[in-house]
Amino acid sequence: MSAQRPDPSTEGRRIVICDYNALLLSVTGLLRMSGYCVFQAYDAMAVRELCGQLPDIDLLILNTTGAGVDSATLVRDIREAHPALSVLHIGNWELDGMPEDVPTLSESFTAPQLLTTVAGLLPAREIADAPLR
Repeated sequence: MSAQRPDPSTEGRRIVICDYNALLLSVTGLLRMSGYCVFQAYDAMAVRELCGQLPDIDLLILNTTGAGVDSATLVRDIREAHPALSVLHIGNWELDGMPEDVPTLSESFTAPQLLTTVAGLLPAREIADAPLR
């Protein structure tokens, strides 16, 4: 049985994830299996470096405890250079100071919940624009 090809609308999407290790690995794996291009960042410094070097990031996913700094501050800092960047917070409570357009997904999410949330945060894109592998 051959592997199913990912949805073409996800191909070429660049997602940076900053999280603590266990959740980082599971979210990264699930998104990669779903056709997304995922870059792992283990702390706020790595997030800043990746977002600075990769100008076409589509989404930043972070966790309450994974960034090594206040997550709301990190989002504000990153958005100074990338004002339209979509952000997803994964945690068990909403964070004070987080921009209003940043949703919080409970850490007890299911795979379909994560994928639906991510797809809803990505900017609309023509499937024809997606690069072929």
